[in-house]
Amino acid sequence: MTIQQTTESITAARDARRAIGLGFPWGAACVVPVAAAIGGWINETPSSWLIAAAAAAAGVLMTAWWCRPAHVVVNASTAATAATLQRRVHTDAHEALLRNAIELRAEERTALLDALGDAVILVNSHRETLFANRAARALLGDVCTISGTCAAVDALGGQVHRAIQGVLSAQGGERRRVECELRGDESIPVVVFVVPVSSGRDGCAAVIVRDVRTEREADRMKSDFVAKASHELRTPLSALRAYAEMLADGEVSDEVQRAEFARIILSESTRLSELVDRMLDIGRIESGMARACHESVDFAVLAGECVNEQQSEAARRRITLRMARASSGSHASADRALMKQVVLNLLSNALKYTPDGGAVTVEVDVDNLARAVVVSVRDNGLGIPKHALPRLFGKFYRVENHERVAKGTGLGLNLCRNIVEALHGGQIGVESEADNGSRFWFAIPIEQAGRKAA
Repeated sequence: MTIQQTTESITAARDARRAIGLGFPWGAACVVPVAAAIGGWINETPSSWLIAAAAAAAGVLMTAWWCRPAHVVVNASTAATAATLQRRVHTDAHEALLRNAIELRAEERTALLDALGDAVILVNSHRETLFANRAARALLGDVCTISGTCAAVDALGGQVHRAIQGVLSAQGGERRRVECELRGDESIPVVVFVVPVSSGRDGCAAVIVRDVRTEREADRMKSDFVAKASHELRTPLSALRAYAEMLADGEVSDEVQRAEFARIILSESTRLSELVDRMLDIGRIESGMARACHESVDFAVLAGECVNEQQSEAARRRITLRMARASSGSHASADRALMKQVVLNLLSNALKYTPDGGAVTVEVDVDNLARAVVVSVRDNGLGIPKHALPRLFGKFYRVENHERVAKGTGLGLNLCRNIVEALHGGQIGVESEADNGSRFWFAIPIEQAGRKAA
């Protein structure tokens, strides 16, 4: 019987007895005159009143019994059962609420830990994994993060194991930092932070693993940049100093030689100035300080101007330089000065690495599908080896065999990429094979360039 059924039966019994109890006093009051009348009608003697009195007494006793308190009528065991069931219902409801609250809090904490970019692993003093977030599974693998195994700590190495034991045995909430590499097919540098969650023999520790490959690569690139920049700056400075010292010491008396030295000093100073300017331009673009001044640019007209400016250099090298194709309607919103710098740089490179008597052509197309203006510079020069293509647009990178052919800073293509991609939201690329020439191209999206201009 449920609590509700028990309560309903008790209430019904109480209401019935109350109704009967209220009716009996009236019945008892009517017993006396009725009994007297019956006795007098039967015998017409004084003994009839005795019968009436007895009947009245019986009525009073019956009334007192029916009108006794209802809780006396209710069975004591039924009431006890109802109370027990009531307490059990309250206890079960409280436990259910508490259980739901705990489960909700656990889900919230799991979601929070899964959102972290660092791997978080909870381990006990026996190196066994108790919990691992999503980043830990991605970094170490699902097998290493199975609960109850020691694979995660084993993958991190003995330094992390000793750090876990150290923080769990310490009493002051000590934290430790370990730099190591993950054991596996790929050597991954990581920084591990071990934080005690609870100490003692059965204590737990949180192991936070941070993948520092990106930071290490950035540090390496910075070091390479500083080294290459120092080398590129030192080369023209050394030449300038050497020729200047010779002139200053009066070691050159021939006027022709003096003029030659002056020409070299001017050339090297120009090269140094260009190098510094390009480094500054790249730095401003990468830091977000540079801004493009957008206007409507006709790339066919712009490319034609660049071809005309480079005709003297092409004629000196007996290289044929011409516009091969110029599509109509090749307008896009861009910074005209920066776009001219890109085209001139690509033409200059093509002329440098094309043998005398070669050919360089410029094409301007409109890609209606991609909604972009595409400018291409083709040559039949040295070409670029396949292994060099991914690094071609990097800072200070130059193809090994090309360094003997022409001088350069190794910053021109990197500057072009920053102008096209960072300032105009476009794309730049190269198609080339060794000894088969190259095609450098860049595309400026018309719609995106238009929104930037607005």
